[in-house]
Amino acid sequence: MARTFHEILTQVASGRCVHPLGEIAARYNNPPGIVFLPMPDAPPLHFALTWRSTTDNPALHALARTAADLGPITL
Repeated sequence: MARTFHEILTQVASGRCVHPLGEIAARYNNPPGIVFLPMPDAPPLHFALTWRSTTDNPALHALARTAADLGPITL
């Protein structure tokens, strides 16, 4: 069972699985032995900022405000 992004890529590269990933994974990764194919009929993949409430601090709030101010990215 893969628990991290890099473990998923290792599983895919070894032929143990296929995995749906967002377009951004293909944009910023080029691992050997893996081909990224578009899935035009798939629903959009949405992301959100998350953090543990025990690490809540002003820097995280500033990052969240900046992301909200920038708004969604359209490709």
